[in-house]
Amino acid sequence: NNVLFMEVLEKEAEKLGLRALLHEKPFAGINGSGKHNNWSIGTDTGVNFFYPGKNDADRELFVIAIACLAYGLCQHNEVVRCCVAHAGNDHRLGAQEAPPAIVSLYPGTGFEEHVDAVIAGGPLLGYKATKSQADPKCTSAMPAPCGVEDRNRTAPFPFCGNRFEF
Repeated sequence: NNVLFMEVLEKEAEKLGLRALLHEKPFAGINGSGKHNNWSIGTDTGVNFFYPGKNDADRELFVIAIACLAYGLCQHNEVVRCCVAHAGNDHRLGAQEAPPAIVSLYPGTGFEEHVDAVIAGGPLLGYKATKSQADPKCTSAMPAPCGVEDRNRTAPFPFCGNRFEF
């Protein structure tokens, strides 16, 4: 769908005497589209595997789904890297974001702590996605509400609350 959309966009822009710039950041120093995909995995009944859930069954599915995603990225990282490792992405990222040479997954600090506990022998269940307040570390600003997601996009696969970006 993405390729088809880009092709239609270019053709329609040309009809209007315009040019569609599909480079993620076409001008130096100016943010562009940051082209990416938001995605999740779910069932035909609406169960989202990447939604942390409010009960034990949903939370267990969430933990297992992220474990499967992490395993898949580990086993097939070269194929995934081929999807994003091109000169345009290297230029766009410019060392300001996670480089496409390192394919990593970041589901947020709370989940990272849960994984560390599981590795240390703790239970699979127990993770709860809780929102918190970000401390600005200065007296002239108030703490800001923040979710469980990776808002800094520190990894090529950042978690966005109920889906991942890539």
